[in-house]
Amino acid sequence: MRKIQIALLVLSSFGFLGLAWAEKACFEVQGMTCATCQLTVKAAVKKLKGIGEVNASLQEKNAVVDFDSQKINAAEIKKAIDSVGYKAIPQECKQNNKG
Repeated sequence: MRKIQIALLVLSSFGFLGLAWAEKACFEVQGMTCATCQLTVKAAVKKLKGIGEVNASLQEKNAVVDFDSQKINAAEIKKAIDSVGYKAIPQECKQNNKG
C-alpha cells in the first residue's frame, strides 16, 4: 500500500494524473438564498468535465472551483452557474478562499 501511495505522489508531481494543470476559479454568486441554492450551484459545476473540488458557500455568497485548465476554463464554469439561475461574477481568489 505504501508503494502505491508513493507512486501516485511521484506521478502527480509530474502531471501524469492531470494534477499539474489544476487551477482555481473564484466567483461571487448572486441570488443564493438557501441551502438548496448552494447545492444547485455545486451540482451544476460538478457535472462538467475537468472539475475537481467545488465549494459553494451560502454564507459568503461565493463559489471556489478547482479545475483542469486543459479540459475547461473559468468562462465555462461561470456559464454553468449562470445557467441554473444565479449570476456568477469572477473574483480574484484570496488565500482564505476554501478549495
